[in-house]
Amino acid sequence: MIEKTYSFTRGGEAVDVYTLKNKSGMEMDVMTYGGRILRLTAPDRNGKFGDVIVGYLKPEDYFDKPHAYYGAFIGRYGNRIGGAKFTLNGVEYKLYPNNGKNTLHGGKEGFDVKNMKASVEGDKLVLSYLSPDGEEGFPGNLDVKVSYSLTDDGEVVLEYNAVTDKDTLCNLTNHAYFNIGDGEDVLDQTLYIKSSRITPVDDELIPHNDFMDIDGTPYSFKDGVKLGKNMFSKDHMIALCHGFDFNYCIDRETENDCELCASVYDPQSGRFMECFTTLPGVQLYTSNTVKGTQGKKVYENYSALCLETQGYPNSPNCPAYPSTVLRKGEEYKTRTVYKFSVK
Repeated sequence: MIEKTYSFTRGGEAVDVYTLKNKSGMEMDVMTYGGRILRLTAPDRNGKFGDVIVGYLKPEDYFDKPHAYYGAFIGRYGNRIGGAKFTLNGVEYKLYPNNGKNTLHGGKEGFDVKNMKASVEGDKLVLSYLSPDGEEGFPGNLDVKVSYSLTDDGEVVLEYNAVTDKDTLCNLTNHAYFNIGDGEDVLDQTLYIKSSRITPVDDELIPHNDFMDIDGTPYSFKDGVKLGKNMFSKDHMIALCHGFDFNYCIDRETENDCELCASVYDPQSGRFMECFTTLPGVQLYTSNTVKGTQGKKVYENYSALCLETQGYPNSPNCPAYPSTVLRKGEEYKTRTVYKFSVK
């Protein structure tokens, strides 16, 4: 079931919140502003429901406070583009440098601050936005849709579609912050990522066309590792980030199927979340610098983790990475699923 449950006005525009419910009692709130997932309830092993999304208390807060991309739909380009520029078809495009000298999550005003049109199509909430040619420096009119559904099997399904009238870049994701437990942090939760390599980064967190084998290192979660085990490693990149903020190259078995890429388990509550995607990468971010944020509560560092499915960061400048170019006449179509259960 999907219904509009809350509305308010900002900047002369109506902002709506929709609530999706499944037969087992799970609920998810999604806001048209930024396509944000505001709330998601999931049962523990005793059947008690808890909100597994870290963010602000009220929808209006996402206008009034620094939001750290909480729960947001990210575009046109998720993650970083080095030097805030790229070359496509022999033309250099300059972007807005909102992360030092680099571009992060679409630029100064990415999709996270756009109020989108909503429609309910069967069991899906569909949000749409037309990004005009030249917005944030990107070429082409990009017509984007993202759909949200909550299945009776406990799956949050995100489907992304886009078309363009000019060759451009497209790398869409969602920046939900998850804490599937009931505690203050995720350090005792066990994370699995199906990955043998990451794209290593410089001190500005930009990768440069290379790969790093991680089996047997503090970066690997292939065998299932408690998040706190290596969070405070002295390895240079982990120490630089004060935790994890890296793109994991998924060990995919197929090219386009929606495959398992990661899972997280909270032993205290019994909640278990699996992440499936059609995309080649997933960014693990462990909310390394959110201490003191007044949200639904006052958050500490490591209060949540993000599993942002994506094309690789800086791929427009890295020919060894999978392409994130969307050609005129082609359709961008990806799918990511977060499935909840208990152990």
